[in-house]
Amino acid sequence: MKKMAILLWMLLSPAAFAQSQNFEGFGLSIDYSLNSITDKSTPGDSATSRSGVPSITADAYRAINDQWLIGVYGSYDLGTTDTSGTDPDAHNPIEAGGKVGYAFTEKLMAYVKLGYSWSKYSSPGYYQWINGPSYGIGAEYLLTKNLFTRVEVSQQNYKTVYWSDGSSDKVNINSYGISLGWRF
Repeated sequence: MKKMAILLWMLLSPAAFAQSQNFEGFGLSIDYSLNSITDKSTPGDSATSRSGVPSITADAYRAINDQWLIGVYGSYDLGTTDTSGTDPDAHNPIEAGGKVGYAFTEKLMAYVKLGYSWSKYSSPGYYQWINGPSYGIGAEYLLTKNLFTRVEVSQQNYKTVYWSDGSSDKVNINSYGISLGWRF
């Protein structure tokens, strides 16, 4: 029990690492991504659409030494997974996962992320949730002590959804984004 209390104290107490400590804490950002959405339908063909999608991301980092950080994130897209623009159910994908960051300087950190994504999706007469793994790479730059900007390249790979009429859809989203946020 004592070891568990010490571990909990270590995780929750502030760290004193020079470069990485600037990125520690909770962050909230407004993001804008240029997305390439590909829907492979069976039977049928493949359709790709491109759109700009705003989203909101919350994240939190914890420094583990002078350069390395670990963190968690969650994103809520204010856009759609629909390639035709006619699906009223395919909207607001959600993504959550973990990040590992490396602070190159006191103002620049690069990271990789691995997570999972969920979105509603429908076909005439049907709708259901689709989900699948997501991953990406990015970099954050501190403009001030709390204000930061971020660039990121990521992909959401939704699993194939099978409809009751025997058809199926597989959706992949490639995102190229920029963000402006505040670290608390």
